[in-house]
Amino acid sequence: MDIGRELQALRKRLERVERQARLGHASIDNTAVVVKDSAGSLRGIIGVQADGTTAVNIVNGAAPPQPSAPIVASVLGGVTVSWDGQTADGSVLPLDWARVEVHASILASYDPVPATLQGTIETAQGATVVVPCDTPVYVRLVARNTSGAASTPSDTIGPLGPVPVVADDILDGIVTTLKLADDAVTAAKLAAGAVGTTALQDGAVLAAKLADAAVEVGKLADNAVTGPAIASGAVTAGKLAANSVVAGNIQAGAVTSAAVAAGAITTDKLTVTGGANLLSDPSFEGAYSAALVSGSTSWSIDPTGNGSANSLKVNAVAGSATTRSMKITTVPVLPGDQLFLAVDYLTSSDYTSTAAVKMYARWEDSTGATLSYGVAQAAPPVTGGSTWNRIANTVTAPANTVQASIWVESFQATAGTVRWDNAVARPVVGGTQIQDGAITTQKVAALAIQAGNIAADAVAAGKIAADAVTSREIAALAVTAAELAANAVTASKIQAGSVDATALAADAITGKTITGGTINGTTITGGTFQTATSGEHITLNEGNQNKVLVYNSIGTTVNELSARGLLVKGSTGAVLWLNPNATYPQLLMYNAALTNKATLQVTENNTGEANLEQFCGPFSANGYTDMTWRQFIAKDSVSIERLRASDPNNVRIGGRLALFETTAEIGVNNTADTTKVTTFITAANLAYLDNGRLQVLPPASSNSALYVNTGAGHTGSLLRLAVNAVDKATIDKDGNLTVAGSATVSGNATVAGNLTVSGIGQRQTKWRTADASKTNTTTLANDGSITFTVVANAVYRFDGYMKYSGANDFLMGWAFPTGALGEWQGLGNGTTAVSGTNTNGTQQDAISTWGYTVRTESNDLATTRIYGGVGTTSFGVHIRGLLRVGATAGTFALQWAQGTSGATATILYTDSHITLERVS
Repeated sequence: MDIGRELQALRKRLERVERQARLGHASIDNTAVVVKDSAGSLRGIIGVQADGTTAVNIVNGAAPPQPSAPIVASVLGGVTVSWDGQTADGSVLPLDWARVEVHASILASYDPVPATLQGTIETAQGATVVVPCDTPVYVRLVARNTSGAASTPSDTIGPLGPVPVVADDILDGIVTTLKLADDAVTAAKLAAGAVGTTALQDGAVLAAKLADAAVEVGKLADNAVTGPAIASGAVTAGKLAANSVVAGNIQAGAVTSAAVAAGAITTDKLTVTGGANLLSDPSFEGAYSAALVSGSTSWSIDPTGNGSANSLKVNAVAGSATTRSMKITTVPVLPGDQLFLAVDYLTSSDYTSTAAVKMYARWEDSTGATLSYGVAQAAPPVTGGSTWNRIANTVTAPANTVQASIWVESFQATAGTVRWDNAVARPVVGGTQIQDGAITTQKVAALAIQAGNIAADAVAAGKIAADAVTSREIAALAVTAAELAANAVTASKIQAGSVDATALAADAITGKTITGGTINGTTITGGTFQTATSGEHITLNEGNQNKVLVYNSIGTTVNELSARGLLVKGSTGAVLWLNPNATYPQLLMYNAALTNKATLQVTENNTGEANLEQFCGPFSANGYTDMTWRQFIAKDSVSIERLRASDPNNVRIGGRLALFETTAEIGVNNTADTTKVTTFITAANLAYLDNGRLQVLPPASSNSALYVNTGAGHTGSLLRLAVNAVDKATIDKDGNLTVAGSATVSGNATVAGNLTVSGIGQRQTKWRTADASKTNTTTLANDGSITFTVVANAVYRFDGYMKYSGANDFLMGWAFPTGALGEWQGLGNGTTAVSGTNTNGTQQDAISTWGYTVRTESNDLATTRIYGGVGTTSFGVHIRGLLRVGATAGTFALQWAQGTSGATATILYTDSHITLERVS
């Protein structure tokens, strides 16, 4: 195998794969891809949503980072709250960031809740929100992601209140009647006593403008208004500001039943609540509710709602009476605070009739301990049917309460299901029990509201008819700056030409539009600069966001230059985003739909490094929706691998190429199943395959399929095959083959060198390399040259040839391990050598050319035999037999001696031998 050619081929294949389009022919048809994390919890829905729309819906995301502290400034009528688009720790905003909430309270220490929410900032670049207020407030910011998860609140800034408006802010005489906006001067803006008799033009207040007895004598200066000066019916309901007549300003008993028209006050005109619904998802439609039920086996979001798409559902089936509760939210409350609780419910026909359906507030102290409960319930509930039912109650917080958790509950049920929808948790505020606008002019009897029952400042400017109060009715200098509401004087109320340069204070023109003319030789700070108001144009500092924005011909933002980087949007909608706010810049490349992106960035593993990292857009594979290919070029390594974007260290599944200073690797990684990890590693003068098989499929050619050629001086094996570090077959440098197991050859086997077998089929031959002689002994002893080692429980066959001489005969037998058995036979002369004669007779111990008789008996392995000799004539014994070794291994050897002890030697000659072959 040519490794170089193989690596070159793999490189070309990898380049082709990288050039291919990702999901080039894939689609998701009328369905959605559900994204879950490694624990099985829902994290996102890509495709068709429950309401029929198509979107990428991210849920259950981790809470976003804490936003930086707000920038708060005082303005007329309130404060401005700005967010610079940064986080407290300097981290980059996550991709599922949704908005920043602006909260304000007169309390220095408070938790951000719906009641303190003043507005939101929907852009990640930051923005400014105006918070109207009369008194100083403390401001905090809270970030939320697309799942509704809230960040840690920002640092608290405050107290700051509105900028006061004083008389000195307006030049004397600059505000004339024509400079006032319609309804600009309200009762609340007039100082007590500011309008006296001398301030009203003669005849300005007609009797027709005042209702009978509407103005008490105590409210007028002496002789200020005479009877003829007020026209009959001058002060009507149309002259009263909305909500200007409150219960405290109506004389006891003044409004009688006779003064209220029949049916004038209906139930829809009354309410026991005074605030907004504290529940962020009361119909259980959004990501917040999906997160509540995520991972629950009993609770779910059901596609059957009461006037809405979904509802909250619980499965109440249990082996015994069981209570199942779901906490919806937690809100801060004080002792004595009241909450109005209400919710629609629908039970299945098999729901336990003795159970209860509840919505309740659990009152908790500062330690989180439960004090008591405020409950709205149906006990017993209405079961079955398709008509929704509603439960409601007003509950009061007991002493020591600091918060209330809001719950819905199936109480002590064993069967069926319950659905909840349209849940309400509103604070009940005293003094707002009558809905705004509920009491109209037709509901008040004539003369029912007397002048003494009208509170000071109760009649607002909005209740005075246009032009009813003119400059003639206002005394000179009676209206000062302190009497003007914020923004009360508008451009339409200022006479043309009345305001000149001398009338403008330094820095007086802020945030306004200047049309025409040339601005020379100055520094312009703040405001917005733009080349046009629509179409293709450029803006600078639009929305006070410190950005340069470029718009195309249809008014769509295509380029941005700001502190957060450079954005370029092409004609197809594709986006390049250069982000300089990371430790090193990032280049983000979005598709036209902005649903996917590739990333090129620099990372710093160690201080001062600049490692180049590249990611393709995420895709679904291996049970994950955020798999990606990463290329990483570092100081000492380069790698290309397939991994999970949100968990790259623990999920790596797919091909991998890694280059290091001294090695190179190509293989397959799989953190989910490490048994499948396979790596081909090359180092200096070494290449090896780890945890894999090597299959060679060469094309037909005259070259070798596998070729090994070592250099001169090589001492190691040419081939070594092992199992669990135990050698099974080796070919050494000289070509010697050693096989530990069986070798099966279906064709011819040619062995040019030595063949060594240690198991069945093993053949061993031992022979004498020199003559040996014995005299004066008949005691058998092992022959040192013809000795074998045999293994336990093996069976051997043996044969051989012994050449001997000696008049005292040749005695032979065998040494073998304890417990061994067998038979043997030696074909040779009998104890007395009998030879033939030329007359067909026999003779004993005489040399004869006519031959000798042969003994042929079979012998037990333990039996010895003597073979006869004649003088110095040499004879032979042909031997064969079988050895069965028992449980004890040991030595198998030839034993011999003289048949008869004597001084004439018995000789065993060179080349006498035995061959031993293992057959079992």
